[in-house]
Amino acid sequence: MLSKLESVLSDSFNQGPGTYDDNTSLMSFSEWDSMSHMLFITQIESTFSIQLTGEEIIAIKTVGDIKRVLIIKGVSL
Repeated sequence: MLSKLESVLSDSFNQGPGTYDDNTSLMSFSEWDSMSHMLFITQIESTFSIQLTGEEIIAIKTVGDIKRVLIIKGVSL
């Protein structure tokens, strides 16, 4: 079963588990563009019932960055 984060990455960028790690840049995904990034951010906020600040959104460049922000927001992964 996919974790919530894996599901969001799969839905947003068509990336399955094992195709990325914490150091993987979101921009390296073939489906990444600025619009898909913002839709991804919206899906993260909706899925995890959080709101990200502009600074947090700018800081999200890798899969690990997403995890760090979610942990800071109190989400258990």
